[in-house]
Amino acid sequence: MSLGTNRLAIVDRDHGRQPQSDVDGFVEVVFNGELYEHHLLRDELEGLGRKFRTGSDTEVLIHAYLEWGETFVGRLDGMYAFVLYDRRTRTFLAARDHIGVKPLYHAVRDAVHYFASEQKCLLGKADHVDEIPPGTYTVDGGEPVRHFDLGTEPPGGSDRDAVARYRDLFDAAVRKQTDSDLPIAVLFSGGIDSAAVLEAARRFHPAVTAFTVGYEGAADIEVAKRYCAEMGIPHVVEYLDHIAVADAIPEVIRGGELFEAIDVMDSCVAYFAYRAVREHGFKIALCGEGSDEVLAGYALFKTHPDPAELMSYRVRNLYRTDLQRVDRMSMLHSVETRVPFMDRFVLEFGYRLPMSLKLRDGVEKWVLREACRDRLPAYITDRTKSRMSDGSGLTDAVMERARRAAVADRGPAHDLGIDTAGGVYFLSEYVKAGFPAPRERYKRAGFDYPHEDYFEFTP
Repeated sequence: MSLGTNRLAIVDRDHGRQPQSDVDGFVEVVFNGELYEHHLLRDELEGLGRKFRTGSDTEVLIHAYLEWGETFVGRLDGMYAFVLYDRRTRTFLAARDHIGVKPLYHAVRDAVHYFASEQKCLLGKADHVDEIPPGTYTVDGGEPVRHFDLGTEPPGGSDRDAVARYRDLFDAAVRKQTDSDLPIAVLFSGGIDSAAVLEAARRFHPAVTAFTVGYEGAADIEVAKRYCAEMGIPHVVEYLDHIAVADAIPEVIRGGELFEAIDVMDSCVAYFAYRAVREHGFKIALCGEGSDEVLAGYALFKTHPDPAELMSYRVRNLYRTDLQRVDRMSMLHSVETRVPFMDRFVLEFGYRLPMSLKLRDGVEKWVLREACRDRLPAYITDRTKSRMSDGSGLTDAVMERARRAAVADRGPAHDLGIDTAGGVYFLSEYVKAGFPAPRERYKRAGFDYPHEDYFEFTP
């Protein structure tokens, strides 16, 4: 058994080195992510007689396992992936958080199990690489055991009760995720999701800075600048150059391990955002990802025949699209990004809310807008969702790069139904980076986009 990690030190930076073991050396663990309010579990375990040697959340995993066995995973609150080895029984346990904020890949060859946080680490180790599904754990590589379920039963109470409850849960999530002695960065687009995160973060942490990326003159940047100026929030604006973004595509695809057009383009923007965060000395960032999927924030929800089915699909697919983008682009720059809308309690409650509280009179994310009415200005709470302007030149730059690439082998793209220059180029860079040609697309017509050529950057 061999365990190793490349650690970004956040909690107990002096004594949290990994792998960690218990005092007898029976149990060892490597851990990626954060356990929120781990001191509560620590207090409970100490009350049961467990002795801790460090202040790290990693050590909590060891004592929780020794006290409660494998079922302790269901008690964890955080974003995490870990592998734990018990020398007494020669068994291992691998687990992943409730929604897949943190990645965990698995491969087997000649009865040897390999685990890693990135696919590329396992290439060549086996013919096939799988992901440990979100919300599950496995013992000795057996069938995944579910430790979290979103549920379907709508919460009771009035609309006002739902708004108040959602706001309370969201506040609790941001409070937990800003519990650090390090300064906090918030990725702020000027939209309601990131504005809600920024507003709450400032109430719970004394050193919060907003970061906005985009093109000069873009509406997002102007709204973000206005709000930060009015509230006296330190604000860093990173202006993008479409040529530099296009130049970054190969690195983004290799680092992000993504090939779908919209995922690659969004990852390019995130790449420069997290680069700016790290260049300004931040290790921790918060973002607003996940709200659109849970609270019907996309235009497609307004026309879909079954918005609830669409929501379920989008939420359950987050781990290999938006959350993968956030994790890869932030960790590529040694930044740990926390996602308040994906807090297990916020997610569970929001997921179970009826669609009438999410999409009302053509207004998306209704419950969130109502929860923020007395916290954010109307120019944010009433602002509709927008994408980065096509007039920025970004699409043209990418298409020109795709044409210049002149991909000769279009077989993998043809097999997946990708026939545009941009889509073919992205997939070719994905395969060129060493990844096997994917067996399926991560995007579906009618669920990720309204028609076949949406976001494929047609010439």
